[in-house]
Amino acid sequence: MKTVIPILSLFLVLSSCDNALEEVPEDLLSVQNFYTNEADALAAVYAMYEPMRANNYYGARYPGHFEVLADYANGRGSYAPVSEYQGLNTVNIGRTDNMWALMYQAINRANTVIGRVPDIDMDSQLRDALVAEAHFIRAFNYFNLVRNWGGVPLRINEVTDVSTIGAPRASEQEIYDFIVSDLQIAENDLPAQPTESGRATSWAAKTLLAYVYLTLENWTNAASKAKEVIDGGAFSLVQVSQPDDFNTIFGPEIISSSEEILSLKYTRIDDQGLFFVSFMHNAAAGFSAAGFRVTLGDPNSSFIQNWDNQDLRKDFNTYTSYVDGDGNVVELPENEPLLFRKFSDGAAPTSDGHGNDYPLLRYPDVLLIFAEAASEANNGPTSEAYEAINQVRRRAYGLDPMAPDAGVDLAGLSAVAFKDAVLLERAHEFIMESKRWYDLKRTGRVQDVIEATGKSFSSIHLLAPIPEAEIQNNPEIGVEDQNPGY
Repeated sequence: MKTVIPILSLFLVLSSCDNALEEVPEDLLSVQNFYTNEADALAAVYAMYEPMRANNYYGARYPGHFEVLADYANGRGSYAPVSEYQGLNTVNIGRTDNMWALMYQAINRANTVIGRVPDIDMDSQLRDALVAEAHFIRAFNYFNLVRNWGGVPLRINEVTDVSTIGAPRASEQEIYDFIVSDLQIAENDLPAQPTESGRATSWAAKTLLAYVYLTLENWTNAASKAKEVIDGGAFSLVQVSQPDDFNTIFGPEIISSSEEILSLKYTRIDDQGLFFVSFMHNAAAGFSAAGFRVTLGDPNSSFIQNWDNQDLRKDFNTYTSYVDGDGNVVELPENEPLLFRKFSDGAAPTSDGHGNDYPLLRYPDVLLIFAEAASEANNGPTSEAYEAINQVRRRAYGLDPMAPDAGVDLAGLSAVAFKDAVLLERAHEFIMESKRWYDLKRTGRVQDVIEATGKSFSSIHLLAPIPEAEIQNNPEIGVEDQNPGY
């Protein structure tokens, strides 16, 4: 069983802390006399990660929602109208509202650290690193907000009561400028090595900054920042020789790997595990403690049909049958013919007790960001861009990532064909990691790709609705600030 790492243990301590502060609203970690020493500062930093791990955020609902928007997945049950682009019903609006609230909860806790920790008498180097970590967490959550809601209220100070909640919708450019500024602080002041697994480092800040620049089509800066991570030599692809070897990256027993830059940490304990695993599986398959089958695939889709069977990721990430307890091969039912198994833990005690971590940033992110950005900046792929994508491809075929292989390596592509190849490689590599939807959005390909699956699409789906609670409680925005179509 994977050991409960320190960040989770301290999260449990924080839960006790929160209970002791029961007169304070749950979304605020703010007590005037609390921030007095190093232990208080660390507690405040650990608290920033807790909303991100929640079931209504990365723990389940966030990947559940955004994965069924991808072209390789369909939604089941209450997620069906999401994946069919029929608009968000009350249930799904409630889910996006919860995501919004948790993102701002993480931001507010980061603002608490940024505002209060500098006044604590403690080791100055550690204090600066903790504040930089808060800048990273704030930037990360604003990045999710701006990509999903467009311009949003920009809160840069701790909200302590309803009288300080007011903030107008900033423009997307203002939000992105703020994100870049936060990440530049983070990359300069965070340590290169995490003091504990699951915490942000300077490499995580550089990687996220490269991702932000990529989203903004700032190709030169995206390539340059990704190259810093590559040249730093702190990460390498995990080599595999068969599909199940990918469990050395994603399996429930793994604490970290050579390609992990930042993951949200979960453990095989009831209410402390990755709930999303239950969303992926048929419980009878033995891959999870429960099986809601929220994310379904279509074995006859062009995405699956065109995915090379020699690519080990295809077999690892998808299944159409399973072996039961008696050793018999059982085909999945006709109405649910293909499921995804990147994350699995057959020994989990409960539906939200799976030991798999959820990756936010991995070394393949860096390589593929660099490949795309370097090619775009050069108006065509460079030798370094080819090498970056080919390392990911070689690993996918069970080869040494660093050894050229003419049978797998891409070569001789136009700028357009190379970009297509990178986006497809990202889809294969990051399936179930909540990235495909954003790739389609930022490249302007959503409508063409989604309509090619036979679904109809409207631009209303590009943004989620501003929560009604935000409009009612924030005195500086009104109904006129709502996103189009809602």
